[in-house]
Amino acid sequence: MNNHKLKTGLAWLTGLLLAGLIIFFSNRSAPSVTTNVASDSPSLLQMLKTGSTSGRNDTFCALTTGPDNSCLGNPQALCSTDMEMAQIAWKYFENNYNPETGLYNAADKYPSTTMWDTGSALAATIAARDFGLIDDKDFDERVRAMFKTLNSMELFNKEAPNKVYHAIKGEMVDYRNQPTPDGIGVSALDLARLVSWLNTLSCMHPQYANPAKQVIKRWDMKRLIKDGQMFGLYRDPVSKNMVVAQEGRLGYEQYAGKIFRKLGYDQHVAATYNNEFRTSINIYDVPIAYDRRDPRDLGAYNYVVTESYAMDAIENGIDAENRPLLDNIYKVQKRRWEETGIVTAVSEDNIDQKPYFLYNTIFTAGLPWNTTTDKGVRYDSLKTTSVKAALSMALLYPDDPYSKELAYTVNSAYNPDRGWYSGIYESGGGYNKAITANTNGIIMSLLLYKKYGEFHPMCERCQREIKTDAIPARTCDVCATQ
Repeated sequence: MNNHKLKTGLAWLTGLLLAGLIIFFSNRSAPSVTTNVASDSPSLLQMLKTGSTSGRNDTFCALTTGPDNSCLGNPQALCSTDMEMAQIAWKYFENNYNPETGLYNAADKYPSTTMWDTGSALAATIAARDFGLIDDKDFDERVRAMFKTLNSMELFNKEAPNKVYHAIKGEMVDYRNQPTPDGIGVSALDLARLVSWLNTLSCMHPQYANPAKQVIKRWDMKRLIKDGQMFGLYRDPVSKNMVVAQEGRLGYEQYAGKIFRKLGYDQHVAATYNNEFRTSINIYDVPIAYDRRDPRDLGAYNYVVTESYAMDAIENGIDAENRPLLDNIYKVQKRRWEETGIVTAVSEDNIDQKPYFLYNTIFTAGLPWNTTTDKGVRYDSLKTTSVKAALSMALLYPDDPYSKELAYTVNSAYNPDRGWYSGIYESGGGYNKAITANTNGIIMSLLLYKKYGEFHPMCERCQREIKTDAIPARTCDVCATQ
């Protein structure tokens, strides 16, 4: 009797299960019924987003938020004008992005770039995400595409990145953007600019710390950093032999030397303004430091400009050594304005006419207020008020009346559909309508600095800077503390 009841019960359960399966598969063939069922039951994605079937928790949403950046300090709010400036600057990078490589054109619509300009573009991309101009997906796609190229691009002489690359093809080119299978050389200063922003990226977005390290680990630095200084590489145009040449003069040398010192390299000459090559000259009774190394001996001038000192301040930080130098860079340009009525903010810049690139300087080659090419040819008729220099000084000295004059002078120097111009001609020649990654990248980084403060000290506070023990072939184990 009991066995009969058991068999009857099993048969009943089997029938019920079979009926359920028939109903289930019948419903799967009827889209309208399936849709109704799905709307009443939480999907797996919904459960992941809410963390429960009740929808009361936000577990998955919390998991997908960005890193905790509370260690960066209390960010200062940006005003509407700041955001308008950022939107104009970011327009340049929207127009000049190459998704094939993740690289940005160094100049508007010209598909060529350097590691310096790649550093400026990375700065802009970090700032754009922080300001909400792009979302996480767009940011990640751009950064990962750039890393893919940086970790696979051909290196000059298998040592370090070539001075110039085609921004779409990712291949080594010369300054005319023509393919050069052997490359043209390496600039250690350019590499430092890229390292600076790889460091800030690792700090603000720690998930990219390891890819950033891998980029740097590809480079063989043995010939580029030695004897406390930096060196560049190039091939002699006649003999085709490799030339190793000391690189950097007072200003840019210290900006770059400090960056490499943080990686653990010996930069006891390059990373200090108080090295043996420093001297000074009075201009408008303001002492201006410059590098006394003779360009006839080493083939390189010391261009005393705003840019290197401003970048050192906002990226490496202001200290007792660079503070008076930076103050004098500002003061002497203010003094020229007071004496001549010319709003003065000088830097190196692309220009929109021949010779297309000029160093507009406070002092170069024995001359104050000299505007020159890298070959020493003077173009004083093409002096400009540099947009990036004017905005750098205005932001670093916001309480000085001259800063208001600087900001007001350049505040309209832009094309809303293309980005900020490089400058304004002092002679009344209108805007210098050259538009570049460097000018627009520096503007983005200035606004990021306004929000957070000095980048490298900030990253040290967070303990997220690129760690020195990850970099091979170091020449000094204690130099990061010098």
